[in-house]
Amino acid sequence: MKKLIMLFSFLIVSSLTMAQKGIVDTSEMCIPYSVGQKILLDLNDYDRVKKVNVLNEKEIKELYSKILFQEKIIMTWEEKDSVNKVIIGKTEEKVEIYKEENKNLSKENKRLKTKNTLFTIISGAIIAPLTYLLVFK
Repeated sequence: MKKLIMLFSFLIVSSLTMAQKGIVDTSEMCIPYSVGQKILLDLNDYDRVKKVNVLNEKEIKELYSKILFQEKIIMTWEEKDSVNKVIIGKTEEKVEIYKEENKNLSKENKRLKTKNTLFTIISGAIIAPLTYLLVFK
């Protein structure tokens, strides 16, 4: 029985302490002036930061589009560069072919000059005695 009375009294005490004290009107809450001032400053900072964040996001999007555009330009220049390298390589091959052809033509020219010189000397050697024989005989 003692336990029952003790349990009953414990329940009554705990229900009284846990029970709601009544309806509290939040419109009448008091906040110290300094705390309220700091809250307003923080809210103003929050609004300003929110606007700055929107501007930053726009700027990030614009920079991203700029980056994409510049990457396309870089790719175009790289393609042109590779085409130019091929053209330069072909031009160098042409120059080598022209040099080789020039070298061959120079050798042939020297050979023909030597041949003409020998032909002139030999023909002169043949014509001179024949002319002497015809004139003096």
